[in-house]
Amino acid sequence: MTVTILLNSAMMPDEGLYILRRVSREFFAELIADAYRQGHLQSYVGYAETARHIENISGVPIEVNRSATQLPDQALIAICKLKYRVGDPATKGRLQPGDEDYEYFVATYDRDSLRWKIVNDESQFSSQAE
Repeated sequence: MTVTILLNSAMMPDEGLYILRRVSREFFAELIADAYRQGHLQSYVGYAETARHIENISGVPIEVNRSATQLPDQALIAICKLKYRVGDPATKGRLQPGDEDYEYFVATYDRDSLRWKIVNDESQFSSQAE
């Protein structure tokens, strides 16, 4: 079973291989709705405004969750984030962004990828430094 992790930023919370792709709002909304119906959606969206936006476009309830993100191996990551950084951090959580202020991405995550093991092999880097 592939778990869909829902985030409000394009961050990499764990070691592994990530592949990120921009998607349309429609594709993103369908992905969220399908994962919810299958019981595979886990939200780590930390802001109520973003959760409401995702609820509005997908038609499913989105939990606000400010816990540390836990990525299972082979996770699919759905990302809905603002197109810009908030200028004044004191206003975070009080903004009223519009639909046009969001962008959408999907990422795959692989903790044990062969490619990741090659990149993570520190011995290949230490021998070049000598």
